Amino acid sequence: MRQRWILLLVLTITVAGFSRELTLQEAIDTALKNSYQLKADKRKLKSKELEYKATKGLRWPTITFSEVFMRTNIPGWAMMNELNQHRLTMMSSAKYVDMTAFNYMMPGMFPSPTYPEWNNWQTKLEFQVPIWAGGKIGTGIEMRKKEYEATKFDVERTKQKVIYDVTKAYYGALLAKQAIKLANQAYKSVKKHYDTAKTMYDNGLAIYADVLRAKVYLAKVKSKITEAENQYLIAKRGLLLAMGIDDVDPAQIEVVGELEFTDTDKDVRYWQEVALRERPDLIALRTRVENAKRYADFQKADMLPTIGAFGAYQMDDKNNPFGTDGTGFMLGIGVNWKLFDGFQAYNKYRAAKETYKQYSTMKKGFEEFIKFSVFKAYKELLTAKDRLKTAEDNLKYAEEVLKITEKRYKNQMASMIDLLDTQTMYDQMKFEKAKATYDAQVSLLELKYQAGKLKENNGGDR
Repeated sequence: MRQRWILLLVLTITVAGFSRELTLQEAIDTALKNSYQLKADKRKLKSKELEYKATKGLRWPTITFSEVFMRTNIPGWAMMNELNQHRLTMMSSAKYVDMTAFNYMMPGMFPSPTYPEWNNWQTKLEFQVPIWAGGKIGTGIEMRKKEYEATKFDVERTKQKVIYDVTKAYYGALLAKQAIKLANQAYKSVKKHYDTAKTMYDNGLAIYADVLRAKVYLAKVKSKITEAENQYLIAKRGLLLAMGIDDVDPAQIEVVGELEFTDTDKDVRYWQEVALRERPDLIALRTRVENAKRYADFQKADMLPTIGAFGAYQMDDKNNPFGTDGTGFMLGIGVNWKLFDGFQAYNKYRAAKETYKQYSTMKKGFEEFIKFSVFKAYKELLTAKDRLKTAEDNLKYAEEVLKITEKRYKNQMASMIDLLDTQTMYDQMKFEKAKATYDAQVSLLELKYQAGKLKENNGGDR
């Protein structure tokens, strides 16, 4: 309900023609609702749940009802139908069996058989009950249950991927928004240089070329503002795409928040342990490896006997469906044991055991790959943090150099070219710091994703 309200509000504001502020958590919530991949995975999860419920039904009796009409002149079937209707007598059986040899005792007693057509309505209620199937039923139910549980972890991993994509896109939009702010600040600074050059020229303290250079550079910075604004729109469009929204103008939303880096105080071993303990796709794989072991037991059951009970209640009638000319029942119990099948069941059991060993090896390889992925993400985070620290230091140095150069220009000890070059360096350092902050935050996001710590509330240990 909350997400419908959010989308309705977005569309309402779009029509109204002004921007709506969008938080990161709202973006994540909307994406989790709209993601096509997540919806598909949830459908798959529902399918696995229903398969599990269907398999549990193997423990219950199978009850079958049937109503069959038959008309035949095949002697065996016709005679059997008449017998089932409790109509068959020694005299009427002569219609199907040649009994004229007994006429010597009483001439004309038995006519020659005519093999007439005969109708039969048969109503039958049957049941079958598995008593023991070598453990195959219980194993099969447990396999379905564990596959259902493994699919839950697949869905959780898909959620984490959605959160990762949306959060990264949101950070990208914040970076683009910061670029607009920096471009506007640069424009104000260059405008100040232009005004200074013009004042000094008017007072005969600078040449006209300084004024022109500042004016050209001012126009260049102004174009950078337009470029930054377009990049911001592109970033917001990418964010909407990650959220699963394609009918909202990106100009009508405004991302909120500051692009800041929040460091982690955990070492790489902690993150690796978390990944091996909590990463959903690894838990799903472990569950399926255990299912591979159960499958060997499932195949082993084919070498064991099966025991079952069965029964039926039957009504037969010559003229009417559900009629009761003749009724009867049948109850029984049976044992079925395939004593030799050319070693098919035995070799299938051996093959299942080898498959389990194969999956166990794959699980170990996947665990090592996850540890490497976490290690790689952690080292890239350290690199990003170092670049951020360097960018922060460089920005301080560039700011000092800019202040000195501004004073030198006013005192006619530096040229306008020197001043504009220094301003360019300072503006570049400011953006590099913003980009380094973005890179560090995305690196931390990647580390949390590889460790399986991204949650719906955008949490995760620091």
